[in-house]
Parts: sequence; C-alpha cells; structure tokens
Amino acid sequence: MKISAVLLTSALAASTTAFDKWQPWGKRDYSCVNVYQGIPEHSAVTEGQTVHLRFNRKPTVHCSDPLTKYPTGKYSVWLYNNPVRDRDNLKYDQQIKIADNISGTANAVDVKIPANIPKVNNKDVWYLRLDTVLETAPQMPSLYNAAGPFTIHDA
Repeated sequence: MKISAVLLTSALAASTTAFDKWQPWGKRDYSCVNVYQGIPEHSAVTEGQTVHLRFNRKPTVHCSDPLTKYPTGKYSVWLYNNPVRDRDNLKYDQQIKIADNISGTANAVDVKIPANIPKVNNKDVWYLRLDTVLETAPQMPSLYNAAGPFTIHDA
C-alpha cells in the first residue's frame, strides 16, 4: 500500500512539472535569440498594450553556439497559452501570431498584445515567443526566445 502511494505521488509530481520554455519546442529548435528587453517573468500586461522587444544573437547560457555564420530569415512573434510538453509534441490552449515579416537583421521590434484575446482556462500562463529560421543552414533550424509565464488582463 505504501509503495502505491509513493508511485502515485511521483506520477502526480511528474505530470505537474512546470513548462520549461528553454527546451526545444520542436525538432531543430534552439533557444539562441537573446531577448534583453521584453516581458519579465510573472508580470502582467493588458490587451492592446505595446511591448518593446530588444534582442540579438549573442551567446547565452541557453545557447553557447548562436549559429551566427548563417543569416536569419524573417522573425515572427507569437503568443501561446498554457503550453505543455507531451513527449515530442507541444500542446497549448491558444496560439496567436501577433507579428511577422520582421527583418532578419532587426534587433528591436514593438508588438501590440491583441485586444479581445480569446477566453482561456488560465489567463496567467501566457508565453511570448520570438522566432526565426536559418534558411541557409543545414536542416533549417529555428531559433527562438520565449518570455513568460505572464498574465494578460482585459483592457
């Protein structure tokens, strides 16, 4: 009986593990964009608010090789609500593209949190992902940075 309780407790702990935004979100996905201004973890923004993102591709603790010899494609910015890793897949309650076609040579962009965000079960678990693809690199890896979790309040 005690062994069953220990196994059940371990299984529950494993299933409620926090989402690790630094792990790859897909195949050939590397956290190699360094965002040094954006949305702080556990902060709050409101619908319609402008967020100032400043970034570069310098090495970080999450990516020692920023693959700088390859030019980036266009950047895009996405919102994800409640992402959860399920083996090799990423599941989420909502995914919203808020900007795209950002120059591959950019190091700053201002994006607006959309008004009228769809209703979600937990508005406190949003992530903002800035990403790009190295189109000329072998296997076209994607580079990203994810900010969050944060809360989005109604306007």
